[in-house]
Amino acid sequence: MEEELANLSLLDDEKEAFQEEVGAVDCTYQFCLVGRCLTDSAVHFPSLRNTMADLWHSIGGICITDLGEKRYLFQFFHEVDIDRVLAGTPWFFNNHLLILQRILNGENPAALELNLIEFWIQVHELPSGLMTESIAKQFGDFCGKFTEYDTFIPFLGLKKYMRIRVCLDVSASLKRKKKVQIGKSMIVYARFKYEKLSLFCFICGKLGHGESYCPFQLRVEPSKIIFSWDLSLRAVGKEDLVIDRLVNGPVDLVLEEENDPIDMLEGKKRQRIVEGPRVLLGSSAGTGSIDVSASSGDQSSRAQ
Repeated sequence: MEEELANLSLLDDEKEAFQEEVGAVDCTYQFCLVGRCLTDSAVHFPSLRNTMADLWHSIGGICITDLGEKRYLFQFFHEVDIDRVLAGTPWFFNNHLLILQRILNGENPAALELNLIEFWIQVHELPSGLMTESIAKQFGDFCGKFTEYDTFIPFLGLKKYMRIRVCLDVSASLKRKKKVQIGKSMIVYARFKYEKLSLFCFICGKLGHGESYCPFQLRVEPSKIIFSWDLSLRAVGKEDLVIDRLVNGPVDLVLEEENDPIDMLEGKKRQRIVEGPRVLLGSSAGTGSIDVSASSGDQSSRAQ
């Protein structure tokens, strides 16, 4: 018996491999994005599919497939459609951040981590002499990974800021400020404001949940919890200013807020108000908010 087993070998037809062209594999996900909703809540897939298809209004059409675990495959049929969607990030569905990533050759869409998303970040309170591309790259790599520098510096009253495109890791806390030393004696603090910023936590500073659902609530006594992030991280983008002026007319903008921990007296969150025709960008306990099903614009915070 042992001699017979020793003589066994694979047949020639089992050793031979099937031949397939490389191009056939490479084109499988040629115009595809994989995405996930950054939320622990249930996501109604038919609503997401219909809403995003209507919002993006792809010229060549789109096919959206549920991969499970709040992960979705977005198949486009023309390069112009997929480029337009990526350029408009971040996108949201029911105020939940939709993280999108292009699928490269050979990648499995079900195995990608999907933790990276691009945001425009405004860098405030910098001397004008420091608003250079080299400094912008340093700030970008400090916040995440630098991708683009907006050479146009808008004037908002007497305020100026630098605008950079950064790829952020949603598993890390949002950066609030950065110390900058000029020479040996002068020190300034650059403060960051995020355009189109959606729901984030005032305790840990991470995207995707509010402080009521922060894991720190399970490990830290309520009396010792420090709210180190607040609504001052939300910025008014260039598109928001244009739309607001067209709808409401001229307004007096409140550009700065103190970066102190949020006032939690009576359970109320700090509000950020634009004077003139009043536009509420924040929320407070007992205050309603407008729910936009899907958008690439700034979302109102939901009452926690």
